[in-house]
Amino acid sequence: MEQESKKIPQKEGLKIRHYIMNLIYRHPEESVMIPSSKELAKMFGVARSTVTLELKALVAEHYLEGKRGVGTFTRHLNFVPSCGRMPPLIGLLAGDGKYFYYPHQVWSVLAHCGLELTRNGINIRSVNLLGVDNGDLEEELCSQYLSGLIWFDTNPSRFSTIRALEAKGIPVTAQIASQGQSVEKDIDSCRFDLFSAGIQTGHILQGKKRRTLFFLFENEMTREFLDGIRHVYQEAGTELMVHTFFWDQPDVFRNVEAMLREHSPDALYVHGEHLGTVRNMLKDLNSHPLLIAEGHAVHEADFHGILLEFPFEEMGKAIARQMIGRLNGTARPDQKILNVPVKEV
Repeated sequence: MEQESKKIPQKEGLKIRHYIMNLIYRHPEESVMIPSSKELAKMFGVARSTVTLELKALVAEHYLEGKRGVGTFTRHLNFVPSCGRMPPLIGLLAGDGKYFYYPHQVWSVLAHCGLELTRNGINIRSVNLLGVDNGDLEEELCSQYLSGLIWFDTNPSRFSTIRALEAKGIPVTAQIASQGQSVEKDIDSCRFDLFSAGIQTGHILQGKKRRTLFFLFENEMTREFLDGIRHVYQEAGTELMVHTFFWDQPDVFRNVEAMLREHSPDALYVHGEHLGTVRNMLKDLNSHPLLIAEGHAVHEADFHGILLEFPFEEMGKAIARQMIGRLNGTARPDQKILNVPVKEV
């Protein structure tokens, strides 16, 4: 087993690694002498032993080389510059940088955004974070040495971190979830117009004379969609009975099943990848409400109901183009709102 003294503290080691990799990236065609281990320890407020271990690792990986009696120098063999210089480096961050896996809706936008950036000669790097509070996240993001940051599935509690990064000259474009969050006019952002999608859905439900709706699950994003549905019924002076469920409720699916046994809704919204679970439940109960779901979650050919067709590719490309414009100085922080088409199947 590796001795405790030989382990590199992950967060502290990353500070040194990112600093060295940035030197190589910014000087791709020349060898640069790095500060001594004592100087690096003082620069980053870490133990000198941590610096020494990280530098040894970077030498073993051929990013650094020592010259006896002179110092330690960067090696640039691993990076290939374009026209004598490296292109901008954009970080792609999802949530708080701790995703165990990427849900379809997040990965789709991220993937199309990354493709659009690389098509335009920009390098990208996925960003993972260790911190929890805004101060820690800001410190980690600054140590990434990025030309810009694209933040997917952004929580509004992180807007202060975005402002702090912008103040330090790091442009940030965020994908945010709902209209309620977009009142922050200084945040460069893109979002889906879920309220309008709710209005489209509400007109379909009203035309089919649906009067009871089970809604699972309610959160900051889906609440905007539900508000659109309710708005249609309120404008028409028609009553709509809504029962909402929350993902963090104990035994939520058992609760849903119990409510379905007791009541028989004539419409049911299912968020994300939970459609299969709910359809099996409805089949066992011989219940047939009109289903409302996101198009990417429907995998069965026999689906009948209402689909929300999220334009993930359009969103990803819009975010990428906004960041490219900001890097080129041709775009200012803005708010782009994309429509979500609704259709019956």
